[in-house]
Amino acid sequence: MALFALSFTSFGQMDDKQPLNPDSLMQKTNEQKDSISNKISTIKPTDNYDDIDRNMRYIQEIQKKNNAKKKRDAIVRIGIGIGLLVLLVIGLRRKRKTKAD
Repeated sequence: MALFALSFTSFGQMDDKQPLNPDSLMQKTNEQKDSISNKISTIKPTDNYDDIDRNMRYIQEIQKKNNAKKKRDAIVRIGIGIGLLVLLVIGLRRKRKTKAD
């Protein structure tokens, strides 16, 4: 039991931290708020609009390429399906003719 009490007191957390002063906390939050507002005010809206416009054009170009690729792949799959259907019909007709003879 003594060992338990000794380990509990030796491994417990120490309260070396001082409690936060409300004034210093307000000062820190005001500094952060000011720095964020300064960063926001330095951004030129026209730069953002140009970037957004360029990015949107790039995305639209990628979408057009993807849609063209999907269309081409769909046409190839339909062609393969039609070809296999023709082979199936030809194969079934040949078997029927050989059985009839």
